Amino acid sequence: MKVIVVGNQKGGVGKSTVACNLAVGYSLRGKSVLLIDADIQESSLNFRALREKDDIKAIGITKPTIHKDIKGFENFDVVVIDVGGRDSAVFRSAILAASNGALIIPVLPSVYDVWATEDTLKVLQEARTFADIPAYILFNQVIKSNIVKEAEETLRELAQQYSVGVLNSRLHSRVVYRNSVKEGKGVLEMNDKKAIEELESLINEISNIINIA
Repeated sequence: MKVIVVGNQKGGVGKSTVACNLAVGYSLRGKSVLLIDADIQESSLNFRALREKDDIKAIGITKPTIHKDIKGFENFDVVVIDVGGRDSAVFRSAILAASNGALIIPVLPSVYDVWATEDTLKVLQEARTFADIPAYILFNQVIKSNIVKEAEETLRELAQQYSVGVLNSRLHSRVVYRNSVKEGKGVLEMNDKKAIEELESLINEISNIINIA
């Protein structure tokens, strides 16, 4: 079992969209997938309710027991956890669960959003006193490459300071991400070549990092 936690205390960075697309992506690769919604907004659970295929199991855990409960899900190949955007005991519990795989931190490509992400990195730093937690930053909802370049220098300084990686894969701002969620589908099931390519790249990169065959 490998655990992928998608989290950032900064709201509006597309955590649920990333989490649901990762869950669909691994299911399409023949993996048994559990999607855990650790956010009281229940975006991932709502996505699962819309999904017609019965290929992803989903549950909600909104108590700070995720790092303990995770041991009971070893019958799944991949567990994807969507955790809400606020510092809480639940958020910290989810980060601890990432010791079984990796924490993916979606960040919007602006200096302000990069600065706001430092709060998450500080929580990660505290959690690492209890467990070894691999963590990687993902640029999400990218519009123009030049905007990314403006934020990238600041981001890499923070990443180095807190010993986190920066993923080479990037997800762009595309209508297909919004439309697919409304249909209970991942972008891999939609007709958008560029979106499919970038999501495949992300899944491949994460798989290599946490050793998912």
